[in-house]
Amino acid sequence: MNRITRIAAAAAVALGGLAACHHEKPLTDAQLTRLLHSEHAAAADANAPLDFAAVNCLRAWSGDAELAKTLAPISTSEAAKSSCKVRIEGWIQDALRNPDHIAFADVSAPDVVRRVVALQEQHRPTAMAPMAGDLPPAAMTKRAAPPSTLSPAAMSALNHPVNLDTANAGIKELDGLCQQAKDAKAGNTGSPLANYASMCGDRIQRLRDRATELAAGGGNSREVEMLNDNIRRMLVAGRRLAAAEGKVPAQQKP
Repeated sequence: MNRITRIAAAAAVALGGLAACHHEKPLTDAQLTRLLHSEHAAAADANAPLDFAAVNCLRAWSGDAELAKTLAPISTSEAAKSSCKVRIEGWIQDALRNPDHIAFADVSAPDVVRRVVALQEQHRPTAMAPMAGDLPPAAMTKRAAPPSTLSPAAMSALNHPVNLDTANAGIKELDGLCQQAKDAKAGNTGSPLANYASMCGDRIQRLRDRATELAAGGGNSREVEMLNDNIRRMLVAGRRLAAAEGKVPAQQKP
């Protein structure tokens, strides 16, 4: 082996070692949060809530039965997985979200997805209702009494009634979509819309309970927006499935 060949071989080995180290180096919480933060959160917020749909997408792609077992059937369908992967890969190409060039294979690995799920719980705003059957104890959801040092004006703003018109309208539409899904399930258990029926009733009730809680407790605009966002996501899925079944106009917008 001549000198040039030896140098080239050594360089290849060195580069291979660097690449291996890059892939073996654990992703940090900050990197995962920056990549997967909710679109309503600031990119630089180290405690930003993680995007609900993105986390579910990674659970579906993880290949781990334990991670995917509580997902709705619609979330694990090939169509849903393909669609959500495109969205995350768009984020991967975004230098602001992903300055460290994390690959989809890295972030969808089972061990990483488990960390993502843990981060989702850690970063979940205390006012946000859980969406996967993991409701916290009632004592954890009680609003703390406002400090006595607040001015009368601040106290009035804190207790000002919130506008839940959008949420109530969305829940009403979801009720109709859920009924259509249940009708479809009765007629054809293999229909994608029928799969939606297996989760819509319980999920809608959680949304309705959260709206009732906000109305009674006088929540704030951020809490209402988070509720509206959850409703919007469920509406998008339901409308697409219903449109595919020919049951709703395609021009409706979330």
